[in-house]
Amino acid sequence: MSGEASIVPIEDELDALFGAYVIANQAPGLAYGIVSADGLGHSAGFGVANPAGAVPTLDTPFPIASMSKSFTAAAVLLCRDRGQMNLDEPITTYYPTFRAHGAPDGEVPPPTIRMLLSMSSGLTEDNSWVDPQIGMTEDELVALISTGIRYSHTPGTVYEYSNTGYTLAGLALQQATGRSIEEFVTSELLAPLGMATTEFSPSAFADDVRAAGYSLDEHDEWVPFAIAESGAFAAAGGIVSTVRDLAVWVTWLGEAFRPGRTRGTDVLSRASRRELQRLESFDTPFYALEPGGGWRLAVGGYALGLRVSYELHYGTVVAHAGGLPGYKLFMCWHPDSGDGLITLTNSHRGDPVALTHEALLKLLARHKAPAATVTLWPETVRARVRAEALIRSWDDDLAAELFAENVDFDRGLSLRRADIERLVTAIGPLGPERPVTEVISAATAADVTWSIPGERGELICMVHLTPFDPPRVQELVVEAVPADRPRSASPYDVSPRRAALGAASLSAGPNVRVVLPTTW
Repeated sequence: MSGEASIVPIEDELDALFGAYVIANQAPGLAYGIVSADGLGHSAGFGVANPAGAVPTLDTPFPIASMSKSFTAAAVLLCRDRGQMNLDEPITTYYPTFRAHGAPDGEVPPPTIRMLLSMSSGLTEDNSWVDPQIGMTEDELVALISTGIRYSHTPGTVYEYSNTGYTLAGLALQQATGRSIEEFVTSELLAPLGMATTEFSPSAFADDVRAAGYSLDEHDEWVPFAIAESGAFAAAGGIVSTVRDLAVWVTWLGEAFRPGRTRGTDVLSRASRRELQRLESFDTPFYALEPGGGWRLAVGGYALGLRVSYELHYGTVVAHAGGLPGYKLFMCWHPDSGDGLITLTNSHRGDPVALTHEALLKLLARHKAPAATVTLWPETVRARVRAEALIRSWDDDLAAELFAENVDFDRGLSLRRADIERLVTAIGPLGPERPVTEVISAATAADVTWSIPGERGELICMVHLTPFDPPRVQELVVEAVPADRPRSASPYDVSPRRAALGAASLSAGPNVRVVLPTTW
């Protein structure tokens, strides 16, 4: 039987995947969108959004719950950039009445704004408690805070999710700016980015337009919840949005990692957007069996309003989920490629997070997405060429010009020459040079690993340059690999600085795309 087959468009494949979620009665309705580096590329909806029977679309508003936290974190960083807030100041700078106790270390300084945003404030997880309190007024919350809060960890030491912490950060912004979190986010983030159908109140939308949240009754019938306004917890989970608008948000955040993307720099700088997506608090790593039978290694934690994880093959993925009675929602994206997904459901029964993660892996696999992209310095390419010339025919003058002072200090040049000659003898004679476009790996713009073919094997070579102008080679590593060793068993990274990434290691390193400069 031939292995040839027609490739089903990835949009059709994912439509079937998400549609099956509704067919399986995991939710009355679902809307999802596929995001690329250029924005929303595809969307679809299934089931019903509300009692009026409307099918969810990319413009159906859903309460996005804790996905709101990235908006709050972005607003705080904007205030920081304007000199209105300091992330390393304690919450008592803005709310002197804050009282907390019970830390293992006894009396401790109050958590900083950064700790509140990175879920390391020491406050205990409160997801179960917060849902019925979502409509609490600010005065009621401030009164509750002033009676005292209990720590479960010393602030700044451990990741623990806290809606109360995010609410405090939002209240701190209000004190610093004199503007409510709702007004600040709307005027400073949503409006400039053109997110016109994103609001802080579900009642801003008509009942037959907005997605209603559902729960199953004792007869397994879907029953809608009454709408709930977020009150004082707006900063933690009060936003209502759509697939269309969230695609703008996801693209704008992700493109801060892709050079040349300047949209929205007047709203929040690329550097501050990257800071939002930089890991601050590690969560517990795990190795878990997925529903499809595969194994998933998850390493990551919390950044500022967003979760960051490291996928074994695809590298960094940024995400956040949301949940309220009647809703489960998720957004995730792969910063390097720009691929991402948004999933909005109107039930808290199923697991759209796992569903969307599965869809993201399918999307990344279809697009052959790299884990990261490294663009080499022109000097790195030139150093490779000159180092290969040195390996093929040693020249003391070339070595003196090419190497930084530490190379001879680490191991004398005469010994290095003898080492290389011995390796060449083991696998040689050497074959013709390969094009500079052929590389094995690169971890940074300043290093590259490549191979030199020989009659009885190959040399795996690596140069790593200094950070000072003009860059010179601070590391030259050469290893011989015999011809009877499969490439899959050969090292892809021979740097002693990354010794853990040996031939038997698993990492995203082999999936890094290496780009050469236009001139070198």
